Amino acid sequence: MARETLPVALELMFGDEGGYSNVKTDRGGPTKYGVTHTTLAAHRGVKSVTADQVKAMTREEAEDIYRRSYWGQSGGDLLPPGLDYAAFDFGVNSGPARAVKTLQKVVGVREDGQLGEQTLAAVRKYPGGISTLIRDYCDARMRFLRSLTNGKTGFPVNGRGWTIRVTGKDPKGQWKDQPGVLGNALRLAADASGRSVEKVETPPEAGAKADSRDTGLGEVLKKPEAWGPLGGLFSAAGALFAGDGPVQWALAAAMVAAVIVGLWYFVRRFREAG
Repeated sequence: MARETLPVALELMFGDEGGYSNVKTDRGGPTKYGVTHTTLAAHRGVKSVTADQVKAMTREEAEDIYRRSYWGQSGGDLLPPGLDYAAFDFGVNSGPARAVKTLQKVVGVREDGQLGEQTLAAVRKYPGGISTLIRDYCDARMRFLRSLTNGKTGFPVNGRGWTIRVTGKDPKGQWKDQPGVLGNALRLAADASGRSVEKVETPPEAGAKADSRDTGLGEVLKKPEAWGPLGGLFSAAGALFAGDGPVQWALAAAMVAAVIVGLWYFVRRFREAG
């Protein structure tokens, strides 16, 4: 049974995820109520849908998609009030797996994208309690968003909207301060009935999908797992370069080329995995 905050979370979601859009700066493509054409097609069990079919989608169908494909997968039925909404909003914007992995990173457990007992236990024991965790989780979400350095669909073009959505604060100071996801999550943590939450108004770019594939190469290479598999190759190449024979140099050059190809392949797979 869905937690009591789900109806409130849905109402807040439709504040950020407005009507139909299809702009180049949003990787999601044709989207309505925050539901992309690919998500709608999957929900309907078809290979694809047209932009007109996306436009014709009802809010009722969008709510059904959120319930079936985002709320539970983001931890909505298991997480404490407030944190459930913060994870749900993150999941809609960037995918449930990314929302859960980020939460797992914050609480210090294995990042597998699956919300199990180990993660829930870490949530319950988090120093400072749920309010502190909500703040730290939203901070981690902002760090993830800033890592999306693609100049066409990432933070450079959508960052202001994403920042307003999450924090309620406009970096340019032109939109009035609002609770944002952070403020409303804290209010739900204090009162799950939702009596104190506020619907927010955000610019269109706030609804743009924040996709891991837009992570810049520099951010990917900061992650230890990007270098671990390549360490042995670099060491071997170094040993070969230390020799003075033409065969050794040729082998070393070939190994360096393999390293470059391997790194490219890893980065591509890393982005695809989110």
